[in-house]
Amino acid sequence: MMTLKLFKELSQAEIEAIIANLYGRSARITECKLLKGGLFNTTYHIKTERDCNGVVLRVAPVNQQLLFDFEKSMMSAEPIFFKMLADKKIPTSEVVHYDNSFSVIEREYILFRYIPSLPMNDPAVPQGEKPVLNQRVGEILALMHDIKGDQFGWKRPGEAIGLYDHWGVFLHRFAREITEQAANYGVFKDAELIRFTRVFEDPSAFDQINQACMVHTDLWEGNILVNEEQGEWQVVAIIDVDRAVFGDPDMEFNSAWALNKDLLRGYGRRLDDSPEAIFRRKAYDLLWDFMYAYVWLIQYENIERYEIAKQRGLSVLNLL
Repeated sequence: MMTLKLFKELSQAEIEAIIANLYGRSARITECKLLKGGLFNTTYHIKTERDCNGVVLRVAPVNQQLLFDFEKSMMSAEPIFFKMLADKKIPTSEVVHYDNSFSVIEREYILFRYIPSLPMNDPAVPQGEKPVLNQRVGEILALMHDIKGDQFGWKRPGEAIGLYDHWGVFLHRFAREITEQAANYGVFKDAELIRFTRVFEDPSAFDQINQACMVHTDLWEGNILVNEEQGEWQVVAIIDVDRAVFGDPDMEFNSAWALNKDLLRGYGRRLDDSPEAIFRRKAYDLLWDFMYAYVWLIQYENIERYEIAKQRGLSVLNLL
């Protein structure tokens, strides 16, 4: 059972206002479909007479007091991130319009050009095509990690919000925020949070990372769009890059899916197997597990997923 505290559908009048602001009041909506799968943003595929493929509308969450600081400003960074990917010739979404004026509707929203495609985890994508697709994803990931930043953390427009000169300092700050949020809502015991924070108290443990690289942090099959073109399946877009962080590329490899041999073959770089690198990757696992324990319990009220993230996090903590 899950409660959608962040997800809230728009009224027909709100959708019409967004389209009128984009195309003019004469634009007529021919089809509007709520897309499934999103828990954070509320997402629609909208077709009009102006565009046969239509646009994808994503609307920011409600109840923003439940969000982490970086989540409150993620949408504003998307135009920046997608331009970086496009400049690197990485297939991705095209931003049509971003609006945080709250004058059209009382929520922040962004519009993308619709890409005819399927998410890679769709049952219609043949399993036999996955090795080639995963290798292509690895090639794309290597290109993404070649996008460099001058500082570490959450890149946002206008000013350096959440950016730091040292990777370890950023991680410590983020870990403290996770601890504060989790403590406020009783996600973990106090003793567990104290042990969690200690892992990141010494920033020098992460000082070997001296170059900030663009890391997706949420790359899985659901965020990879594919399409069959002339009998061959192609990766046509990497999406949902709003959680990207500038930091250690090894943070990308915190799931069994990302460690599959086909993806790593396409990536073309061996993961560092030194004790220091293994420690860092376990620390990243710990960071995400503790964060997602909060997300599943407080933002989505999914007890089952919360327990999985919590126990996984505590298991990693015991290893460190």
